[in-house]
Amino acid sequence: MGTKPDILMIDSAVQAVDVERRQALSQQYNLIYYDCDSTAQFIERLKPGGPYSKVMAIVRNGWHKIGKMANQFPFNSKVVPHFPPTLRIICCSGHGYDAADIKEITARQIWYCNTPNACTEAVANTGLSLVLDTFRFLTYAQWCARYDWMASKQLGMEAVDPCGQSLGIVGLGDIGLAIAQKCEAALGMNIHYQGPRRKETSERTLMRPAVYHSSVEDMIPEVDCIVLAAPYTEDTHHLLSTMQFSLAKKGGLRVVNIARGKMIDESALLEALESKKVVGVGLDVHEDEPRVNPKLRENWRVTLLPHIGVCSGTSWHNFEKTNLDNLEAFLKTGTPLTPINSV
Repeated sequence: MGTKPDILMIDSAVQAVDVERRQALSQQYNLIYYDCDSTAQFIERLKPGGPYSKVMAIVRNGWHKIGKMANQFPFNSKVVPHFPPTLRIICCSGHGYDAADIKEITARQIWYCNTPNACTEAVANTGLSLVLDTFRFLTYAQWCARYDWMASKQLGMEAVDPCGQSLGIVGLGDIGLAIAQKCEAALGMNIHYQGPRRKETSERTLMRPAVYHSSVEDMIPEVDCIVLAAPYTEDTHHLLSTMQFSLAKKGGLRVVNIARGKMIDESALLEALESKKVVGVGLDVHEDEPRVNPKLRENWRVTLLPHIGVCSGTSWHNFEKTNLDNLEAFLKTGTPLTPINSV
């Protein structure tokens, strides 16, 4: 009887586990559970003769931002050259994949699958909340209720309702569209969006016509609030900086980021807050996270979250399901369901 092929499971301290499906999988495959304390130790175990030297699949599940795995990057450019020739597929929870070296992974003829739409509801709800906060300054209002009731008088001349205001979405993918739908339905906002191409099918899911812009610079003068929901790439690094903030309309711009922190130049953002080109900010992600810019932390116009947009039981169950769906499809047919590359 032959040895069962190895599958490496990289589990988070926060996740959902489908025990029944994993048990069924273990009947045909040897499930190895990752317990490395560092990326260097992972590389060592991938070497010939090591415990991970014959893995055919790697499944990374759950929340990446918690526990000892928060500072490990098992799919980046330093690790990929050490992958064994047996490795054929990586299934990784999450929507973004900027922490993986997709170019080199593809060159090694390895499938890479994310979990699109698995955390859409959770992140979109976070986006909706942050949009509302940038108009009504509810984070500051909570501080007033706890520590200085009378200080809330500052809100009188600052807070406005988002109804009838224009929302600009950068990246009308699954999450961006869900934020647009929620803000239109719940807050009565008018939708603008920017991306590499117009998405007429997505537009038809909205109650009112949406306005497409070919560039962020064209969109900013037309909107009251901008939400970043696009992937982080070299092209979107510091997508919002001094020049973009200078284009804000007279009443000022509100800025929400649920994508990646490095898409905003935080030094330029602070200058824009000072000049009132930006009048409200909601950030779930940060340019140098987990460090939070102290000047942003001290500004009551700014709502700050610790990159928890994904943080919901719904996301964890969807991550596990989609990862296992991709793995099982590959094992049965040779082709996974949601690859972001082609091999």
